[in-house]
Amino acid sequence: MQNGLCFLRRHGHFLLNKPASQSPLPAQNGRQLQRHPCMKSQASLIETLPSYHSADLADRDALNSKTGLQSVEWLETYRADPANEAVLTAGAMLANNAKLPPDHIFSAFLKVGLLQDMICTFNAEKKEFSSLITLGKNVCGHPTIVHGGLTAAIVDETLGGLNYLMKKRGMLDPGPAFTVHMTMDWKKPIPAGSHIICTASMDSIEGRKTWVSATVKDKPDGVVYAAGKALFVIPKKHPLDHPTDGAKEQGHAQAAGQRAQTESAVEQQIE
Repeated sequence: MQNGLCFLRRHGHFLLNKPASQSPLPAQNGRQLQRHPCMKSQASLIETLPSYHSADLADRDALNSKTGLQSVEWLETYRADPANEAVLTAGAMLANNAKLPPDHIFSAFLKVGLLQDMICTFNAEKKEFSSLITLGKNVCGHPTIVHGGLTAAIVDETLGGLNYLMKKRGMLDPGPAFTVHMTMDWKKPIPAGSHIICTASMDSIEGRKTWVSATVKDKPDGVVYAAGKALFVIPKKHPLDHPTDGAKEQGHAQAAGQRAQTESAVEQQIE
């Protein structure tokens, strides 16, 4: 199969083989499972994925002027509107001094080319947060069609960005908010490699709860690919405030320090 990836079916299970240099697969029902020569480790597979990135990402708003967002006709008009404030770019997310958490999923998507480009904007007048994204080619469920799970992840990330920016600007009560319920409507298939814009807006606020919604389109006033709604909730107490190792004072101090460090880093990056 493509990228040297294939699967063996044994006793109702699919097993992804490891390189021959690693320890042998365990025996199953008294039989030793054999390795297949076309199988590769995850690390080897990632190395074969195309890279769209150069070494000077920190100084660029877009990753590729030919295939990234810089090639989109409506981008210049969109960014010319002073209300659409750019708050985060792919170049900033991938810079060597990036302050985002190292396990941030969208940074990882950019690194391996699943996303080719990404710019996030905030419109304070409309209270809207948008993710402008150029999708890669290796993001499909059905052939050539973007996997619906990735679309949902983009919607969730954009809704979270709206919550974060509104808290940062004092438009919402402080405190980390988590997605507790989300619904999606997939209206039209998104072709792989497309340029899309996901825009989130605030529907209502009730104490610690915020109801938000978002649409995914091919351009700001274009075709609607998908729509989602979600409920975000600020916990009464942050999970890190509950150490489970018995050392409460030490645990509280360590958790508070880690949380403050992470929040400060994210604030520096997104601003």
